[in-house]
Amino acid sequence: MEKNELGVILVVFISIIVGVVLFQVIAQQNGTMLDKATLTNETFTASAKGSSFYLTDYQSLDVTSIHNGTGAAAAIPATNYTVTNGVVYNGALAVEIAVNDEEFASETWAINGEAEPLTYVSNSATRGIIPLIVIFFALAIGVIALTPTLRSGVLDMMK
Repeated sequence: MEKNELGVILVVFISIIVGVVLFQVIAQQNGTMLDKATLTNETFTASAKGSSFYLTDYQSLDVTSIHNGTGAAAAIPATNYTVTNGVVYNGALAVEIAVNDEEFASETWAINGEAEPLTYVSNSATRGIIPLIVIFFALAIGVIALTPTLRSGVLDMMK
């Protein structure tokens, strides 16, 4: 084996190892960037009128319903609260739920809805490109692995 061949094998080996490690990280993050979360009975205690509660794990919330979390679980009318998406709270994005009425203050509220986690990519064009990046990265690793084999003439020797 010549020095050149050994160098090529080492470069390919290191490139494949680094590529597979990076590919794993990219593929794992793919799901967190593309999937929304479903909130079911996310509870908090509403304080007095004018107070706010912050959902710090989400950047946006589409509220399906908010119910009184105690007793008969009566629906709280939308006029009694305000949901503000993309609020900065303690240096991070959050969803603010403000209490607008004394009627349901100091009670436990249960939120149901669909939320966008902090890692969610809200731009639809970017969400379409992310899987393509993963696919092309996998193809690049395959090309790096096969190119030295095809150039060395191994296939010609196997006829």
